[in-house]
Amino acid sequence: MIRLRPLTSGILGITLMLPATWFLLTILARLCFGTKALYYYIAPSFLQSPFDLFAFHKAQFIIICLLIAAGSNALAILQFHLVQSPHGPQVQVSRRRNWLNTAIALQSLLLLIMLTAYTFIQHLRY
Repeated sequence: MIRLRPLTSGILGITLMLPATWFLLTILARLCFGTKALYYYIAPSFLQSPFDLFAFHKAQFIIICLLIAAGSNALAILQFHLVQSPHGPQVQVSRRRNWLNTAIALQSLLLLIMLTAYTFIQHLRY
């Protein structure tokens, strides 16, 4: 059984959200202030054509970090137990009430949605 401690998965989630947050801050700096250097360092990896599934570049690193952050915090929130019942073994799901892990999982999913929308718009644009 995989069991993650809430604080450990919270710190891991915050750390893994940093690359996506940095990328979105560079987009914001480009939109508001016109700075292009940081944006063009990261953005071309989102615009690579063809988007090879097994190539390891910055865009996939950012997306995989967000998926791991959301998954590890979801595992810290949800607990799965195998319970014997009269009809055979069943899986029982319970949840812990931990605001930090819930906030990190939701924020990771929101960042993932934003990056997916950004990638979709950029692929339509170019």
